[in-house]
Amino acid sequence: MPEGSGEVDLDDGTAEFHAENICAVFDAFTVANSVSPNRPLGFVSGRIDSVDIKWSGVTKSFLGVHDSTNHFMGNFFQIGNVTIAVTATTAKSTGTTTVNYAQIGRESNGSFFVP
Repeated sequence: MPEGSGEVDLDDGTAEFHAENICAVFDAFTVANSVSPNRPLGFVSGRIDSVDIKWSGVTKSFLGVHDSTNHFMGNFFQIGNVTIAVTATTAKSTGTTTVNYAQIGRESNGSFFVP
C-alpha cells in the first residue's frame, strides 16, 4: 500500500485506512468456496476499486502481551465500531458480510522483539 494509506492513534483507540485501484481478484461468492480447494466453481474475475476502513471505540485492552518463545509482544485493543466501505467491479453483484470482532494494536517481533 502507498505510504500514508493508513493512520493509527492508539491513544484515542482509532485507526483509518484508504486505498484505491488495489488489484484484480477472483470472487468466490461464498466463504466455503473461498477457503476450500475442492470447490473451484463460481470464480469470476473482478477488481477492487477502493477500500475505506475506520476503527473506533475501544471495548477491551490487552496490554503487555509478551511471548518470549515466539519473540512477540504488544499492546492490543478490541474495537467496538468498524466501518468498511468497498467498491468493486465484478461481472456479478456482490454481497454483505458481517464480522463481530475487530482489533488494532502495536507489536514488536523478530529483530524488534526485546525480551
